[in-house]
Amino acid sequence: MNRRGFTLLEAAVALVIVGTVSISALGVAAAESRAMRTATAAAPAVALARERMARLELTDAVRLARLPDSLAQGSWTVAETSYRWRATAQPVRDIADLWALRVEVEWSDGQYVLSSRSFRPAEATK
Repeated sequence: MNRRGFTLLEAAVALVIVGTVSISALGVAAAESRAMRTATAAAPAVALARERMARLELTDAVRLARLPDSLAQGSWTVAETSYRWRATAQPVRDIADLWALRVEVEWSDGQYVLSSRSFRPAEATK
């Protein structure tokens, strides 16, 4: 007998294959969406951390020893995302005039930390 068309078993196998491919594609799309959301929130955090670090790097040793509140912490809101930042400056043990600088930026879904070291010679006394 010569039949045209598909049997029920062939149609069921085809549906399983199409369903498996569709589920995989949806998983990839969801992962891409999460990655885009994370990158969108992280980009301003990185920019904020770099800006705060630049301010620390321009600060003299006297102010680094006792960071004013305006340099030590703060908050910033961009596109409905709130960011909090903290900055610290600590002298490096056993190395004169070397400072360890650190800026931490936090938001609801993550955190970004930027660290650096900076040489700040003490002012010469007259």
